Amino acid sequence: MKQLLLFAALLIGSLAVQAQSIEALRDSMAAGNLNCQVDLAIRYLFGDGVELDVEKAVSLIRDAAEKGNRYGELMMGMCYKDAQGVETDYDEAFRWFLSSAQKGNTSAMCMLGEAYKFGQGTEKDLAKAIYYYEQGAAGGDNLSQYELGVHYLVGDGVERNWEKSFDLLKKSAEQGYPDALQILALCYFNGWGTQKSQDEAIHCLEEMKQWLDESTIQEIDEDIANINKGDTLSAYQFQFRTLPLQLAAYANGTINEQELTDLELLKLQLGFSLLFTHYECDLDSLSISTHNDDDSITVHVIHMPEPSSSPLCKYAAYVLDKKNGLSRYYTLEKTYDLFGKSDVADPYVVGGITMNDDNSKASSGSTYPDGFSHLNFGWLEGEPTEENFVNTILRLFKDK
Repeated sequence: MKQLLLFAALLIGSLAVQAQSIEALRDSMAAGNLNCQVDLAIRYLFGDGVELDVEKAVSLIRDAAEKGNRYGELMMGMCYKDAQGVETDYDEAFRWFLSSAQKGNTSAMCMLGEAYKFGQGTEKDLAKAIYYYEQGAAGGDNLSQYELGVHYLVGDGVERNWEKSFDLLKKSAEQGYPDALQILALCYFNGWGTQKSQDEAIHCLEEMKQWLDESTIQEIDEDIANINKGDTLSAYQFQFRTLPLQLAAYANGTINEQELTDLELLKLQLGFSLLFTHYECDLDSLSISTHNDDDSITVHVIHMPEPSSSPLCKYAAYVLDKKNGLSRYYTLEKTYDLFGKSDVADPYVVGGITMNDDNSKASSGSTYPDGFSHLNFGWLEGEPTEENFVNTILRLFKDK
């Protein structure tokens, strides 16, 4: 399906006239029009209006490419890249893409960007990938606009810029690229580079359906239903599930420390994976500070909105001992002085979440899904300041 969409997207931006009949394409090809020859070849490649004939398709594409037609060169590269009628050969694909791009084909520039991004037929070089995506996008190529838009959205190889991202994705979607419609829906839904609009998000998802098979349409309908239902990500779930899962990803090597502490990236990740219409924990109000201990231990403290009720957190913290490969998630939770055991008027409990750990000296509560346990280390002694919290959890971490 992805290959079909890619060929279709490239075809939209080609020099050929798309509305011609098979007979008209054959007549134009007989008159020497190589663009129409490649269009006809693609019809043979996918059996679109003609009997499927991959061998004939590749022969027609190769003939146009070897005659220097930039559209034929592009499609010859695509055949080698995606094993359409030939074996996969990234070196050959890169050679044809480069020749086509040098003749000004913007779609080929996008394919060069992808080659450099993934190291296919050339060295991996993200800066060169971005360069070619920019060239393709400037020329109006919808795939380049999409790829560059995603890079600006997440800040990969470029400085994160949601306004640029939205503009590029919108241009790509307006040219009919379905993947751009999906990301554009998330932009509208989350307010990335534009005003939040659930109606516009749903409109983009509805537009996508014309490109999709039945099973994928069902997934889109589920997303639309979720938006209409108005699901909420609770502050509790964010503090006791989402953030600990981030630390687990760091411990597993899935993300690095910079990604662990990038709150804007976290908001992006939540926006990509969860179509929640409301976050009880205002993500825009979060901030993070870092403390380095003399024992080569780093503490990243996440500042939460002032907790409104128990057991919400005032602070949460990632404690990292990179020297020994250890990490733990701690929380400072608002609670109630039910038994008169705290000497402060507004008591807090030091707690946290950990993977099941028999060596923990804390009392464990109910076991959470995904192998997590909620830990309770007891009252925080003294005032609920960041300094007091950090000193307390450092002592606990070293004494584990």
